[in-house]
Amino acid sequence: MSISEIKPDYYDDFHCIGGECSFTCCQEWKISVDRETKKRWRSISAPKDLKENHRLPAGLSEHSSLNQFIKKIDDTDVIGLLPNMKCPFLECDHLCRLVKEHGEEILSVTCHEFPRETHIFPDRTERALVSCCPEIVDRWNERNSLSFTGLDHKNSDILRRADKKDILRLTRDLMMFHLSDEASDNRTNLLSAFFILLDIYHKDSLDSMDDYIDQGSIRKLKATIDSLERDPEESLNERNELFLDMTENYARENRYTSFLKPLRDTASTYSDEEIQDFNAALSRYEKLLRNYLISETFSNLLIPDMDLRDMVLQFEWMMMEYAAILQGLFLKWISAEEHTLSYENVREMIVLISRLTGYDAADIEEYLTNSFESAVWDFGYADFLLG
Repeated sequence: MSISEIKPDYYDDFHCIGGECSFTCCQEWKISVDRETKKRWRSISAPKDLKENHRLPAGLSEHSSLNQFIKKIDDTDVIGLLPNMKCPFLECDHLCRLVKEHGEEILSVTCHEFPRETHIFPDRTERALVSCCPEIVDRWNERNSLSFTGLDHKNSDILRRADKKDILRLTRDLMMFHLSDEASDNRTNLLSAFFILLDIYHKDSLDSMDDYIDQGSIRKLKATIDSLERDPEESLNERNELFLDMTENYARENRYTSFLKPLRDTASTYSDEEIQDFNAALSRYEKLLRNYLISETFSNLLIPDMDLRDMVLQFEWMMMEYAAILQGLFLKWISAEEHTLSYENVREMIVLISRLTGYDAADIEEYLTNSFESAVWDFGYADFLLG
């Protein structure tokens, strides 16, 4: 059997822009170190000038080997960050000192591959570029819509003819199909996709596939969703509570302080009277946020060894991320003197929330279980959150 490859059409063109990056990945978050790199670092000494440049962690000397810079946090080996939350090897020009001295081969797998992800299935390999990198957001912003090598997610005929036995792959592709509908806004697309996903999950079947892609059925579903009664202010308050909860641990650990503190301060005092004006400002970025959702669905909704329930939880998590992005942007916008919302604001918020919420499936399930009556939501809560 030949193994196919699926990837975004910009995958092969991506390269790290290093010192030109607007939001370096070498600070604030946990930079994991794999076992082979840790072993290799035992015989490599640290750069000689870390102490004089005030980048030598407490307890280490100029003669320390690189593996002594590793700490165990939450059962994971990571590079110990400095008090300013930066990697000790990050230079003032935002380039890596280790790469300067030893080349790319010195890096851990995480540093070398980020923001790339590879998922290997029996019949195919899927390669993704994740939203934690501002350069990836730039790629989305350049495109009216996303395209993938080996996957035409906008073609309903391909979905109709697809092998129904691979229910997980087909469900993921179906979600991408619905999120790509440019005739509807992102909220309506998310809610209609989630409604269908819940239906597939409860039936454990794709027997209703024709209904899921029939244009008349889709229009009827979306018209019903659009007609639901909502209280925008209450939904805004719910997103605000969610934003505060999802950022609480980072605030307590003094991580991403320069980004989070002003937002969290505003979250405790904001007024909801200008939500309509904000929505008008946000509408300029509908295309970008659509591309974000499609990319997130491709990269995160289907990972090897997942089942349908896992996919539902991942989709819920994506809606929570999206809600947190919207709330963060609202708080940014309302605190700006002239109520402006620049592309740079939106890109920064997408990257920030993506880094804050990059949990594995077990952590996501634990969060959902602890935070909600059921880890699997009913449709009403999703509508309330995004209303």
